[in-house]
Amino acid sequence: MVTQKTQSIGRRSALNFAGACLATVLAVALSACSSSSGTSTGTTPPPTATTPVQVNMGDSPSDSLVAFSMTINSMSLTRSNGVVGVISTPMPIEMMHLMGTMQPIAMIPAPQGTYTGATISIGSVNVMYMDPTFGVPVQATIPGPINVSVGFGSPVTVGSTPVAVGFDLDLAKSVTMTAAGAFSMAPVFNVTAGAQGSGNPMDPSDGGIDGLMGMVSGVSGSSFTMASMQAAQGFTFATNSSTVFDGTSMGTMAGGVLLLVDATLQSDGTLLATRVRSMMGAGGVMGGGIITALNGQPPTSLTMVMQNGAGMGMMSSMFAGEVTVDLAAGTSYEIDDDNVDMTGLPFTPVFDASHIYAGQSVMPASVSGMMSGGMMGLTAGTMTASSIELEPQGLSGTVSLGIGSGTQTSFTLTLPAGCAFTTLTGATSVTVYQQPQTVVVSGSSITSGSTLHVFGLLFQDAGQWKMVAARMGTN
Repeated sequence: MVTQKTQSIGRRSALNFAGACLATVLAVALSACSSSSGTSTGTTPPPTATTPVQVNMGDSPSDSLVAFSMTINSMSLTRSNGVVGVISTPMPIEMMHLMGTMQPIAMIPAPQGTYTGATISIGSVNVMYMDPTFGVPVQATIPGPINVSVGFGSPVTVGSTPVAVGFDLDLAKSVTMTAAGAFSMAPVFNVTAGAQGSGNPMDPSDGGIDGLMGMVSGVSGSSFTMASMQAAQGFTFATNSSTVFDGTSMGTMAGGVLLLVDATLQSDGTLLATRVRSMMGAGGVMGGGIITALNGQPPTSLTMVMQNGAGMGMMSSMFAGEVTVDLAAGTSYEIDDDNVDMTGLPFTPVFDASHIYAGQSVMPASVSGMMSGGMMGLTAGTMTASSIELEPQGLSGTVSLGIGSGTQTSFTLTLPAGCAFTTLTGATSVTVYQQPQTVVVSGSSITSGSTLHVFGLLFQDAGQWKMVAARMGTN
């Protein structure tokens, strides 16, 4: 006689047996599928390796403009199988102070592979130009958004070596002004790419950084992090025994200090500071731009079109606007000859209270912050300069003779008709001094009659404009 309990056990055994058989059948089937596909069940493909990519931006000149400030709302690089974000939060950048050079805007871990282009969305644009009739600066606005797809002429391959990708905005081809003074923009970018260690380590094309302005946001051991108003992120700089410190040291480095930094891209993707200059302590402010007017002789103040800045009270809305810089008897005057060969010149470069002129690029610094503009909005702000420094700037024109690399010579640069510098100063030409260390970025030679841009220090000597060139190349 079979009891009810025995029957229940038997049914469970049968069910367990059937379940075991079903599991075996499924396992065999899955094993067969796995064998046919060559992939083990439960595995995932390995992640794509990444390499640091330094994204730079610079400007091919537009001679009619004094300042060009735009907001980049977003930016991404296009891969063969997707996109990689570069900028996701709106970032301001002024382009005219980058005439003939570049600065980093981001450092990203990019998946290795082939890149064929980029997508950039530009928001608001503020332009400052010289009115040709009245000879005064005028501000104009170009409405956004302005979206552009940038195709790389040659695909950029990101392998295991860090790469610098440069976006050179050709303002002359990108910006159009009507006779009535209305502006429009159709961005034209020229893209370059250089692998770390492939050329001059100080060349922006190979990841070099020259005079990046910013504020210290953190210090750790022998490294510091600096935030720049014109970059999408802060950059961390390592230092070593070869780093040249001017006015500071790692022992005295602190948050809020305003710096200018030169650096090179390393093989591991880090940035090594080659020179660190302390410009002002915490609570101060520094700016940069083109002098458009001087008041008094020697001057007690100057008007400057703002192109760069950092520190207390500095706002990106001041870029491409005019600021007033008050000067005093105690204001110090200096020349920023970093990376400019000043040896063996046939004239004596001078920059002081008696030798400062409209048309020069300067960098004032103040122990107190920037004050915002007046109620009438005539200026974007006011600062009192504790120091003011002559800075390199860009000009373009036609060269009067052939140029080769590594030589020391001088030539006349004839400025184009209607350029802002001519409207501001009345000068139609500038004498350019090529030094042995002047970088010729266009190659080994430039032929007479070529149109080129020159980046260097601009002086007035015996009534003549003279520029000592740090870099130059054909447009």
